[in-house]
Amino acid sequence: MKQLYKPMLAQSRESAFTSKDWIFEIKWDGIRAISYVDESFSVRSRNDKELKYNFPELEELKTLTSNVVLDGEIVVMRDGKTDFQTLLERANTSNPRDIEHMANKFPATYVVFDILEKDGNPLVDKPLMERKDALTKYVKEGNHVVFSRFVEAEGEAYYKAALLKGIEGIIAKKKAGPYESGVRSSSWLKIKKVTSCDCVIFGYTKGEGARAGTFGALILGLYDKSKAVYVGKVGTGFTENTMELLLKAFHPLIAQEKTLDGVDVPEQITWLKPGLVCEVGYQSVTRDGKLRMARFRGLRADKTPTECRIDQIKQTEVPDCSKKQKF
Repeated sequence: MKQLYKPMLAQSRESAFTSKDWIFEIKWDGIRAISYVDESFSVRSRNDKELKYNFPELEELKTLTSNVVLDGEIVVMRDGKTDFQTLLERANTSNPRDIEHMANKFPATYVVFDILEKDGNPLVDKPLMERKDALTKYVKEGNHVVFSRFVEAEGEAYYKAALLKGIEGIIAKKKAGPYESGVRSSSWLKIKKVTSCDCVIFGYTKGEGARAGTFGALILGLYDKSKAVYVGKVGTGFTENTMELLLKAFHPLIAQEKTLDGVDVPEQITWLKPGLVCEVGYQSVTRDGKLRMARFRGLRADKTPTECRIDQIKQTEVPDCSKKQKF
């Protein structure tokens, strides 16, 4: 296999839908990876990092198939749910002894949802459902390799069931669609619920590049009883006008000393007295209580900082990716 493929990406859609021309799958919370299974085995991330050394258990693929290129998501399960934080720790571990230890303690699963090539013949121009048939024909499931199950047509019901199970969302895929390598295509749609909470702004980081005159990200906190707790930062969702208005609002609140403990960011921080509340959308909460994929939604002039309690945020639970995904 000489051709290298870039993952096909999904466009965003706010609401689920029902259509006989589409299938619907779970949106897995993991690391996207394309696998090349032939005489030279390789598992590559979206940014072309070789992952086979970090996840040696995925070499099981060599016993389950041959001469194929597969697309899927690497996940780590912990206590019956996907654990993105542990997954990242595994992906960033370089010491062979630590890799072996973590592979035994927190084994990965490769959830496969597409096949791009077989025996040197590209399948990307084939309709999705033909590729799904080829996937189950040429690949077996194993201890660390499973197929991503799907439902046909009933996207609205599937989405509601997924949310009830704590899953962040689903992916809709057009049955007749080809595999568009490296394209964010309208033939794949990600539909996910964005949770939000009201946070206190305790500071902001120094801006760089186009933001050199404003700021980089806001430092966020919530109150656990009377103590403020750091819950992460938010650096997206701002318009230029919003950033200018925020800087004006920050000016009278600038503090000379740190106003929030436990902040683990390397950038220079301008600290603020806790006087402003903002609404922040986020995808999930990490195991150590930080907002993941946070996005600024606006100031909340109707709320006081002490109203922003830690009990707003909850861990996003996702069920085990067993071979039978039933709701």
